[in-house]
Amino acid sequence: MFVAKSEPIAEPTPGLVADSPVLSVKDAIFPAHPFAGLFEIGVEQRWQLRDMFPAFDLSDAGLPRSDRRINYLQARESLLQARQRGGADLGVLSGSRKTLKNLGAMGLGMLAQPSLGQAVKFGLHYQLVAGSMLQLELEIVGKNAVLASHALFDDAEIQEFLDADHLATAVSAMRQLPCAATQLAGVELRGNLQASRSVLEDFFGCKVSCGADSSRLIFASPTLDTPLMSQYENAEMLSRQACDSELNEMGVVGKQSLVRKLVSMQCEFHSVQDMASALGISPRSLHRLLAREGTSYFHITESVRIERAKRLLLAGVTTEDVAERLGYSDARSFRRAFKRWTMLTPTDFRLVHAQGMLQQ
Repeated sequence: MFVAKSEPIAEPTPGLVADSPVLSVKDAIFPAHPFAGLFEIGVEQRWQLRDMFPAFDLSDAGLPRSDRRINYLQARESLLQARQRGGADLGVLSGSRKTLKNLGAMGLGMLAQPSLGQAVKFGLHYQLVAGSMLQLELEIVGKNAVLASHALFDDAEIQEFLDADHLATAVSAMRQLPCAATQLAGVELRGNLQASRSVLEDFFGCKVSCGADSSRLIFASPTLDTPLMSQYENAEMLSRQACDSELNEMGVVGKQSLVRKLVSMQCEFHSVQDMASALGISPRSLHRLLAREGTSYFHITESVRIERAKRLLLAGVTTEDVAERLGYSDARSFRRAFKRWTMLTPTDFRLVHAQGMLQQ
């Protein structure tokens, strides 16, 4: 049985969820342009795009209405159909075809920045304008810059595809900026992708590791200081205004998905009652909101713990210490939880990972 640790938690914020609604899978915020790569591939392979993307109201030529937006549930159904037809490489192939123009006003704003780092930060700040279906975050870890993918919603079925597509899109965008090409030091993708390693490494231009706990791009942090030889300096303010206006029209200013909000508040160390109080709602309302998103508080907290457990195990931390750090009552309870989620014991997990690294 999990025992919550007495970690500090933010003071309760009455009405947080009610006053600043979280993003929902039913919010129609995703425009057509982030699916441009899929549309191109679909036209080439003669997919029935109008049947696959009915919510976009496509023309006979396979072109969506520019003012049409769909919600996450509608988008994921279309993506699942596309993935079934396009195979395991579809994520990276669709992302590799996208241009800065496909990113809307955000793309122009990136072009108008003085350096690569500021362009990346501009893009991350306005990623919802570009229709991002997950959350990309930039972290500086020592001498490396890491662009990591985090789920907006608890959706394991489509997460690996979104990771590959969005990280490939980010690389495509950086390569189209007016500066020296960004050389990646490595790419890690979650899950056991069946994608062709040659396709992945040909596009990313570096070693790609699959089976990671999270998906991310790794490159030297000094690369962010690379100046852009841009001819669009005067467009920065106009682009920012356009992005802000679009976010306002979408009604997402200040919003965050409930899953990301709970993870950022370290929900794995707190009870439902604690987190509901911090969010200014009742425990029943929190359960109801999570059910609406197709998940549960237990599922989110346990998945966060297991991801952290994997990192600690691979770092050489003993099973007993991992159990204690993550708040399990004893090592036996942790082993049971770990095997329930991964089908492996902690010891077997270390062995399988070691064998996989030797084969790469």
